Amino acid sequence: MVLAVLAAKIRALDVSGAIAGALISFATLLAGGLGWLAVIVAFVLISSVLTKYRYEYKQKLGSAQEKGGRRSWPNALANGLIGGVAAILELTTHQEIYAVFYVASIAAAMSDTIATEIGLLSNSKPRMIINPRKIALPGTSGAISGLGEIAGLVSAIGIAGLGALLNVDSGSHFHATYAFIAVALSAFLAMNFDSLLGATVQGKNRCTVCGESTENLRHHGVPTISEKGTRLLDNNVVNLIATFVAALISVAMYLVLVS
Repeated sequence: MVLAVLAAKIRALDVSGAIAGALISFATLLAGGLGWLAVIVAFVLISSVLTKYRYEYKQKLGSAQEKGGRRSWPNALANGLIGGVAAILELTTHQEIYAVFYVASIAAAMSDTIATEIGLLSNSKPRMIINPRKIALPGTSGAISGLGEIAGLVSAIGIAGLGALLNVDSGSHFHATYAFIAVALSAFLAMNFDSLLGATVQGKNRCTVCGESTENLRHHGVPTISEKGTRLLDNNVVNLIATFVAALISVAMYLVLVS
């Protein structure tokens, strides 16, 4: 609860986001102790700092996070729900594999968030992941940049390294090195899978008030009109899918490495 209040205090989360984050963090603490908790705290703090970094510039691009960078409950669940599920599964089964599942989901969320926030600052124009020859506007779903890719990879390695350093599962058969490799690679792959979904099936909508293109279902307080993609597949749903994919890939990769 203290961490949720702190997150709200530094304007990383709004009230709804803080409540959702508190529930996920509590499950995380029960499942893996301070080691597991440190992973998700690192994600929240670092992503918040980089979201607010050069925020005015990102606003001019039209790609800044809404509410001054504060994230609400849909975003908190999109990035942390799979980690929360991993914590519950670990609590009920006491299987060490869910430590890999957990860290990979957070690493994927971190990788995607940081790739977006840092990629917006790139001097070179982003290009669509499904057509690298096509230049896109900064912040376009499905667009990637070299700087963003590097930032995402570093983030994936960072969270994977933190998990390995803290040895998030103290089981005698836990292989921290293999877990590090599996988590880092799966998070980076999932980050690009997120971009692929963003370029293909993610919903693109238009505001009926200002005419602006948006990923949101509502804009200026009124429902938006679907232009392209699947309307219910907004950015939060895509993020949730990507974190789940990262968790699955990491577990498969880890099991192959230790076999």
